Amino acid sequence: METVTSPADRTINYVFLLGGIAALIFGVILLIRQEEALALLMVILGLWWMIQGAFMFFAVFLDRTDMWWKLIIGALGVVAGFLVLTNPGEAADVFQGVIGVILGVIGILVGVTSIVGSFRGGGVGAFVFGVVSVLIGLLVLLNAQFSTSLLITLFAVLLLIDGVAGIYLALRYR
Repeated sequence: METVTSPADRTINYVFLLGGIAALIFGVILLIRQEEALALLMVILGLWWMIQGAFMFFAVFLDRTDMWWKLIIGALGVVAGFLVLTNPGEAADVFQGVIGVILGVIGILVGVTSIVGSFRGGGVGAFVFGVVSVLIGLLVLLNAQFSTSLLITLFAVLLLIDGVAGIYLALRYR
């Protein structure tokens, strides 16, 4: 096992350790409390949009180039942020539905593209992949809430893996 001698190396190890612990905590929270975690993410997103919109308005006073775009983006950011902050639960439901629809449409497009490719020399495997992808895309479209829940669970598991890896690296190279 290597020993770290410089303060910069120790700092990097602490970053890995703290990042790993944070990833583990967020992963567990996402697994246990998906709805609350999604509502919290909506609040953070609402704050981000509102602050970004306010900065866009402020940027008009500093630089007048593209003034109308900055004003439009600023107004949209403030309004979207306000709407999300006033109803984070409803925003989370809308977000889940939109993500499910987007994933479903992407799955169908990938499937159709693969099926077309199978007739242009892609073979039977491409055709089977295309049919399966279209079916999965339709399932996701028909049950958007479930697919978003599945996506959140997958993200939580990836955070847990990232957390364990970060802690392992910090302990391995201390």
